[in-house]
Amino acid sequence: MTDWASILSISLIQNMFYATILASILCGIIGTYVVVKRIVFVSGGIAHATFGGVGFAYYLQSVFLISWFDPMLGALFFAIGSALIIGSPRINKRLREDSTIGVLWVVGMALGVLFINLSDHNVVVVRSYESILFGNVLLVSSQDLQFMLVMILVVLGLGAFFYRDLQIVTFDEIHARISGINVTLMNTLLYILVAMTSVMVMNIVGIVLVIALLTIPAAMASMFSNDLKQIMVLAVASSLVLSLLGLVLAIAYNVPPGASIVLTLAAFFLISMGVKTLYEKGYLS
Repeated sequence: MTDWASILSISLIQNMFYATILASILCGIIGTYVVVKRIVFVSGGIAHATFGGVGFAYYLQSVFLISWFDPMLGALFFAIGSALIIGSPRINKRLREDSTIGVLWVVGMALGVLFINLSDHNVVVVRSYESILFGNVLLVSSQDLQFMLVMILVVLGLGAFFYRDLQIVTFDEIHARISGINVTLMNTLLYILVAMTSVMVMNIVGIVLVIALLTIPAAMASMFSNDLKQIMVLAVASSLVLSLLGLVLAIAYNVPPGASIVLTLAAFFLISMGVKTLYEKGYLS
């Protein structure tokens, strides 16, 4: 039988739960914009481009001894750079957005592999590909938590300040332009918020599975409401409850936490679809 008292007294386990709570709150809010605006592919491209930043950070640390350039900082650098490229009007005039995202996606992954391969593994301890791509929340340190807390405050602050404009742009870009809103600026800001969120979440579920935490809770919430604020509240609540449930199941059955969280979210997404279908057919009232 699992000794939960002993397990929860371990600082690494506590950090794991704290990090998951922070990530769930942020993903519920930013994920709502991603789902409603239908930019899931954008979030996927940005998330995968961060792999290049992780590898770049390890390369700088090992070859040039720049110890302060943390992998999360490298990931943030690449993520924001990708967001700015995707939102650039000049590039959008020459290339379709999905083509730009595809290029960033594969180039970011390739650069990550290249930089990690060129890093001196005798100088710096490089996390395994599996850990980077699929997450290892047990590796979240107190320093990472502080970084995540600063990030969440910045993202939520920007989201709150520009909430009205982001809301209008998310639902109707034509109306936003008529209202005098700088649509390009707001789209770029949203991409940057997605980028910052992706960097935060990558330690929890990994780069590959970031898209799940960003989209599944918000997608479930959007089945039962059309109001942006209500979707955010429902998305945050479901993300928190199901992510923590996924962690508990991971500990209880000794399975990878990232995969456990995603599969828990996916299971309840299917249940939500079933409930929604029954409600629409009149079996539930």
